Order: sequence, then structure tokens, then C-alpha cells
Amino acid sequence: MVQHVSSVVNTALHRIQQQYTELINANQSISLLSLFNSGNFDFDLYCSDYTPHPAIAELKKSTTSFGEKYGILLPDADAYITCAMFLFPAAPLEKIIILSKNYAVDFYLNDKMGRDARPTNQEMKILYEIRDRLSSIGNDLKLQPKASLAEIANIEVLQQIADSSPKDWFDHFIRLYLDHINIAHQAYDLVTLGHLQSIEEYIYMRADISGMPHTVSLIEYANSAFLDWDLLHRIGLAEDIRNLNETVSYIGALTNDLFSFEKEVIDNGSSSNLIVIVWVNNFRMRLDDAIEVAGHIIRNLLADYNETITAVNDRLNQCTISEMSKIEISRYLSGLKSVLQACWRWQTYTSRYKRPLSLWQETQTRETVAK
Repeated sequence: MVQHVSSVVNTALHRIQQQYTELINANQSISLLSLFNSGNFDFDLYCSDYTPHPAIAELKKSTTSFGEKYGILLPDADAYITCAMFLFPAAPLEKIIILSKNYAVDFYLNDKMGRDARPTNQEMKILYEIRDRLSSIGNDLKLQPKASLAEIANIEVLQQIADSSPKDWFDHFIRLYLDHINIAHQAYDLVTLGHLQSIEEYIYMRADISGMPHTVSLIEYANSAFLDWDLLHRIGLAEDIRNLNETVSYIGALTNDLFSFEKEVIDNGSSSNLIVIVWVNNFRMRLDDAIEVAGHIIRNLLADYNETITAVNDRLNQCTISEMSKIEISRYLSGLKSVLQACWRWQTYTSRYKRPLSLWQETQTRETVAK
């Protein structure tokens, strides 16, 4: 079975590489915006009122200093330390500094152990030991023996989050975060998994790998909008808000698969990407067909989000709860909107996915690439 999977994956990656090269040589490019937009949702228009965190310069300086202190600042750090500043633009300064440090640790681990990492066997052994210790942290956040600087940095930030949030929220957040640490930093290419994933199976796994579920959870912390789930159940909004959270998680994960396709699949031969998964489930497709199917999946998710958020806002306006409760829920929904907007705005802003010859119009290098 593994031999069959290996043969299928190798053939798929070879054909993808070949057809990608043909598209590049023919000077063909694809607009991600056109792939994501539909009559039900216009991503660019939806982001028209978006601005990143106003303290971006100070935050970059603070996060860089933190990374240098713990030895987790990678050479391309400028390309990713802005991520939290786009995700949580309304967070007060003291919280966005904490969140920016948390994402600095996460990007460090991702780039050392993630889908396109290529560590040596010895480095892999050390990194997996770090992953295992991190993913087994208890709610007491106690450091384990032989902790690395990355672990010390991680615990420091998590402790700051714990100290400035309700215990029940933090207990839920830390479970999501540790699930992400455990699954994201291990081998999960198709050959290692030993079977050809269905598209649905891949999407479920990809959300956890991406860290989007705990990112969505952090909206409550960043905006001081901790949800009262008993109240949400009473007014009939709990299921819809859970669905919104899940949908935004999928959108964040899968849009990243397209933005990072060249970095992960073309440069590093990873099979853990939505476009590859679509291909191996529809082996007669060409690359541009697989890209269109991937875009269709994302368009459907954006349409689902748009339909659900409209229904939630309508119901919220009609329900008879206190104005204070409405304001709290609305503040959370505003934070959810910012995270969705960041899925587009940050990934088109960062230099992380830019290249001189890119298949995507949005990641083609211009004369000046903002970082």
C-alpha cells in the first residue's frame, strides 16, 4: 500500500512540477482574488475598511528583541512577525505585544519543523523532543527538564496569556494550542500517512496544522470579548457562531495552501497541500483544473461565512438581551471579521510568499516588496 501511495504521489508531484513550469514559461498567471471571489463574496471589497494594528513599528521592534533574546529569530523574520498585527488590529498594546511574541514562537517552530522544513536527522531528533515536551505541557505551564530556549519563550508567553484571561477560556485555548503544536510539527505528507487522503479528510487535518482554531479562539482574548456560551445557547446563536469559527479556520488554512503552494510544493516537494490533494483524488486533471477546484472549495466557504454572519447579525439585532451583551457579541464578531480580512490582507502584504516569477499575480515581486 505504501509503495502504491509513493508511486501515485511521485507521479503527481512530477506532473505538477512539469505543468507549473509550462505555465511559468508561457508567462501565464492566475489571480487568487478571482479564484476566491464570487457573486456571493468579494474579498477585496470585504477588506475595504481594514487597517492593520496602528503600532506596527513598535510591535516589530518588541517582537524582534524577544526573538533575539531567545534565539528564535529566523533570517526571514521580517516576513512573518507582522502576522499578529494583521490578525488582531483592535487589540490593546499590552495584548498585541504578547500575541506577537506567541506567533514569533509558532513561526519559528513551523519553519524548523513544518511542511517545507528540511532538518537533518540529528536536528529532527532534537526538534521532535522539543515538540513532544511542548505538546505535553499541562495547564500549570510547568517547564520540563532540558527545556530549550524556544520552550522557555513559549511558556513565558503562555503564562502571560493565562495571567490576563479567565481560566475557563484559557483552558479551552491551551487545548487547541497544544493540539496544533502536536499535529503541526510532525511528518504528515501522504507517503508518511500511508494512504491517499480524501479532500474532506485533508481539510479537517489542515485546519489543526494551520493553527487557525486557536487563532480564532484568541479573538476573545485580543478584543476582551469573552463569549458567554450559556447566553448564546439561550438566544439560539451558539451553533451559528461555532460554525463561523470553524468556517474562518478552514478559510485561513486553505487560502494559505494556495499562497504557499510554490514555497511548499514547487520548491520543497510537499504533498500536504490542497492543490496536490485535489490532484491525487482526480488524477486526470491538469494543474490549472486542480487550482480551480481548490478555489471553488474556498469560494463555497466564503459564501457560507457570508450567509451565516448575515443571519447572526439579523438575529442579534432582533433579540431582547441587554445592550451590553449585544456590544460584547458584536465586538467578537468584529474581531472575527478582522481575522478573515487578515487571511487576504496579510498574505498579499508579507514577503513570505513573494517571488520574481510567481504563478499568482498577487505574489509576483514588484520593484519594492513591503515587509
